[in-house]
Amino acid sequence: MSHETDTDTLANLRDVGGLRCIDGRTTKTGVLYRSDAPYMGDTNPLTVEQWPPTVVVDLRSLAEVDRNPFDWSSQTLRHHLPLHDGAAPTEEIPQDLAGLYGQILDSAPDRVASLVGIVAHADGPVLLHCAAGKDRTGVAVATLLLAADVEPAAVIGDYLLTASRMPALGRRWKAKATKSSHRRPLPAAWLTAPEAAIVSVVRRLGDRPGGAGGWLVDHGATRSDLDLWRNRLLT
Repeated sequence: MSHETDTDTLANLRDVGGLRCIDGRTTKTGVLYRSDAPYMGDTNPLTVEQWPPTVVVDLRSLAEVDRNPFDWSSQTLRHHLPLHDGAAPTEEIPQDLAGLYGQILDSAPDRVASLVGIVAHADGPVLLHCAAGKDRTGVAVATLLLAADVEPAAVIGDYLLTASRMPALGRRWKAKATKSSHRRPLPAAWLTAPEAAIVSVVRRLGDRPGGAGGWLVDHGATRSDLDLWRNRLLT
């Protein structure tokens, strides 16, 4: 796809189907998508089987949504669930992504946990997205996958796919003339997708009693929804 046309569709969209689980099963396709933010006028993506998704969870801040709204089909149920005020950061900005991801888990654990009920009860594909589909989306997707017993290496591998898509994201943002609400430049590390960042999430959740599932339950998810989620996602 040429650079002249690839700015008019999602640059970091993928279905997380086909990932290997600890017990040898794999994740189903058509259950969970992840992506960057859509723009009005985008063409429909060709990289997933069903579009539009049945449910969309927008993880961006209110300021980001106001700056870049998107009208989904009436057949799509949209949830707005900000995970981090990345569009207007506080005075304490982590300089590395591992610090940022830890801040997301510390500041919005209940919101991450509330995703379980949404993905467990959906009837069709659920799309999780933020601005780039990398950080807030990366933390949320990794937590959901780990809670379903997806192999940590597969979770890390899925996250790392974003690295190759950063150039396309940059072209898309430039073409759309995205206006930032940041009062100061973001740390350069925030524009990368390093393995160490997602490994910090995998280790943090894996090292606690009960793993990612236990962490989610501790912050508001129910065991029954976790079971439904695993059954929905796994073959």
